[in-house]
Amino acid sequence: MADAVRVLHVEDDPEFASVTAEFLSHIDDRFDVVSTTSADEGLTRLSEEPIDCVVSDFDMPGRDGIEFLESVRAVDEDLPFILFTGKGSEEVASEAISAGVTDYLQKQQGTDQYTILANRITNAVEQYRSQQALDASRKRLSLFIDKSPLGVIEWDESFEVAQVNEKGEEILQRAESALVGTGFETLVPDSSRDAVEETITALQEGSGGYYTVLDIETGNGEQIVCEWHNRIIRENGETVAIFSQFQEITERRRRQQRIEALHDTTRELMHAESREDVAALVVETARDLLGLPLSAVCLADESADLLRPAAATDQAQAIIGEHPTFSEGDSLVWEVFDSGEQRVFDDISTHPDRYNPDTDISSEILLPLGDHGVLVAGSTDAAAFEDASVSLMRTLAANTEEALSRLDRQQELRTLTERHELALEGAELGVWDWNVKTDAVTFDERWADMLGYSLDELEPTVDTWDELIHPEDRERTYEALNAHLDGETEIYECDHRLRTATGEYRWIRDIGKVFERDENGDPVRAVGIHQDVTDHKERKQELEDTSRKLQAILDTAPTYILMKDTDSRFLFINSAARDLYGIDADESVVGMSDYDILPDHIAEQTHADDQRALEQKETVEVETMIPVDGTDRTHLTRKTPILDEDGEPYALCVVATDITDQKRREQELARLTDEYEAVFENTNDAIALVDIEGSADEPTFRYVRTNEAYERQTGFDTDSLTGQTPVEAAGPDIGRRIADHYERCVSAGETITYEEWDLRPTGVWETQVTPIFADEEATRLVVISRDISDRIEYREELERQNDRLEEFASIVSHDLRNPLGVLEGSLTLARDTGDDEQFDRCFRAIDRMKELIEDLLTLAREGDTVSETEPLDLESTARSCWQAVETDDATLEIPAESPIHADESRVRQLLENLINNAVTHGGSAVTVKIGELDGSGFYVADDGDGIPPEKHETVFESGYTTTDGGTGFGLAIVKEIAAAHDWSVSVTESDDGGARFEFRGVRQES
Repeated sequence: MADAVRVLHVEDDPEFASVTAEFLSHIDDRFDVVSTTSADEGLTRLSEEPIDCVVSDFDMPGRDGIEFLESVRAVDEDLPFILFTGKGSEEVASEAISAGVTDYLQKQQGTDQYTILANRITNAVEQYRSQQALDASRKRLSLFIDKSPLGVIEWDESFEVAQVNEKGEEILQRAESALVGTGFETLVPDSSRDAVEETITALQEGSGGYYTVLDIETGNGEQIVCEWHNRIIRENGETVAIFSQFQEITERRRRQQRIEALHDTTRELMHAESREDVAALVVETARDLLGLPLSAVCLADESADLLRPAAATDQAQAIIGEHPTFSEGDSLVWEVFDSGEQRVFDDISTHPDRYNPDTDISSEILLPLGDHGVLVAGSTDAAAFEDASVSLMRTLAANTEEALSRLDRQQELRTLTERHELALEGAELGVWDWNVKTDAVTFDERWADMLGYSLDELEPTVDTWDELIHPEDRERTYEALNAHLDGETEIYECDHRLRTATGEYRWIRDIGKVFERDENGDPVRAVGIHQDVTDHKERKQELEDTSRKLQAILDTAPTYILMKDTDSRFLFINSAARDLYGIDADESVVGMSDYDILPDHIAEQTHADDQRALEQKETVEVETMIPVDGTDRTHLTRKTPILDEDGEPYALCVVATDITDQKRREQELARLTDEYEAVFENTNDAIALVDIEGSADEPTFRYVRTNEAYERQTGFDTDSLTGQTPVEAAGPDIGRRIADHYERCVSAGETITYEEWDLRPTGVWETQVTPIFADEEATRLVVISRDISDRIEYREELERQNDRLEEFASIVSHDLRNPLGVLEGSLTLARDTGDDEQFDRCFRAIDRMKELIEDLLTLAREGDTVSETEPLDLESTARSCWQAVETDDATLEIPAESPIHADESRVRQLLENLINNAVTHGGSAVTVKIGELDGSGFYVADDGDGIPPEKHETVFESGYTTTDGGTGFGLAIVKEIAAAHDWSVSVTESDDGGARFEFRGVRQES
């Protein structure tokens, strides 16, 4: 009981009710307790919500517990009701039981009473719910029984009838009241008692259902056949219900028996020896098995175009008299024979074409027997033939037709055999006659002579033939023979090799037929012929070899090959075409057309193209779109008519090639060509195409084509350049160098790149030469040239910057290390000794680092380019710089004005550094001169100690200094400023023995 249990507790003591609810919920959390203080309130709760169990006190104001119980039972007879009361007596208990109480429990001291109450509630609810489920199941079963379209009987555990539905009463022709309480034996005859016992035993011992078919006796004494589906339903090992579903199958059983009997008749028909025997057996079968006593068979007399009576039942003769002979058009019988269509008449008495209106025949069935005749069945009752009877008559007619056809075939074979006897001699055919039962074989002389034997040399048994068969042909031969002996084929035919008297093998065509079988259908006698087909086989083998080779060629061809007749119908298609159209390899295509495998609009076009080729009597070539796997594919199709001796077409050869990829490549090539032309003519790079002539060892290069950029950048006329060699185009020096590069590319077999300075009018050019190969041989060069002057300049600038950065890194790592070391050591000493002098040293180290960093920043920021220049008066600028430097007693002399074009701020830096350098190294009384250099620049000179010649190059290096306090960057900055203006700077000895710095390439201001 996994679901929640809703309990209604009626107790006039609220405290006791509350305690009871808490204990019940504590004992089992499934309990949901609803408490009320009176029976009336309890009845109200019952009417408003579902309750699984009622627990009630007995002694309560208003209604007591028994009265409450009676009220509850008036509503629900089975709802669990437990009387839980403090007033206990036999009288109360008896009264409660009489009123239908579920359980009775007295209130006790302690808490155990709540556990007992919980158990009583659980048990009562489980029983109540089980009973409800059982009742519901029974209701469903009862509804199922009542509504079932089959007869249904419910049995009790003793297998006696408990109830029967209306359909069951109808089938059994017995009322339910007459069947209730009776056993199975009431329904069945004595012959079926054992089967009933077996059914009951099987049900009791097994599980699930049991199927059986029983003969049943109905209430009106009729015996019918019913099929029964019996079932026992059990729950937890207990039987809940036993019931049987049944339906009458009397007619079905009867039809089945008729069909089985009809099968037996068919076997007899197949052994009948004459048409009359077949007709007699058919009317007997219609009368005895199919219940049609008025039956007859009329067979065709081809010689007189008549239908003559061949057999009729005695009853038919009694009603009709002498059966008539029918001629063309004079009866319904002839109409059925002529049309081959059956006719069934429910009432033929008033039919205008009735042959004899004076008979009592009312219903009639007329069934054609192919070309052999008509089967007739009649009845004196109207609408006498059920569908089942008509169906069985059709089957009998079909079997009759086959039996008559078999007799015709036998007669034809006999006739053929006689004719063959006449033809054997002229055709040189050997004959054998085999007794299949004894294995004795009669060979004729031609059979023996065909293999080079005489009849005396051949033992007349089947073993003789068996020993002569080639070992490789034995299994195949016996398969064909046994298939015929088993009735699987109409004749036995096989080509095999037999050994001749000389030991050679000849191909023999062996044809035979079983002419006699016993009553079991086993072969008794077979007759056949031998024909030497060795020459035919050899010619056929040659033809097959040729055909196989042709077929292999056609099937391995990547193109689609078809052969059509003049109506555009297929005669042959190869494997590629089968794959294209999705036709299986073993599926015949003869007679098919494009309409069978292509959409109509495509088929119409292909048919029109076929007819155009046939009419024009010449090859027609078209492009056709054919859907393949959901995608249209383009095919180039050539349709060639095949002409006869008179020049008229009798067939059409169609060869189709899938050119979808080719068309796509052509389109792609056209697109690429357009793109190539756009790129070739619109790029800024100079492009030349060069052909390679001669051998790889001594190639000759000739220009094929150049773009406009080439002409624009090189100055060569494009039209005149075409066809020339590099030497012819550019002269012997430059042309020879260009040809050498081309030869190097051909030799390397890959792209080469080189730079040129003097090939073009200006700048530096980078040229890339790429070989183009055809059949692994370089046949053309693609030459692309690009002006890389800016790149070269950028590269050189980058190299200079890298050198400067390398220099900065060296200075920073070297020159800053010392003041840092001084600073670190002085701070340590200051901390340890407290000496103030150490701090003075620290500040000096810091000043030194500031100077170094300032000069480094200046050098780094100046760089080697200037953004703008302007006219600059060198004299006024120099005097301004003189005032900015501590010169003490030094003297400045400017012999002449030297106006220049420069960046003022950077020239001021240059002059200040040189003045400071002269004062620092020449002393406080040094004289500095600034003058013009022959119109090409200016100089700055002093009369100090000068610079040794061997130091003239190194003084401009960063970090070079000859004084203890110098940073070594002053002259390096000077050099950078000069380079930024594209000036050259050099140092030499002045006229007064000091240093002289000369700046040339300076733009003078006129």
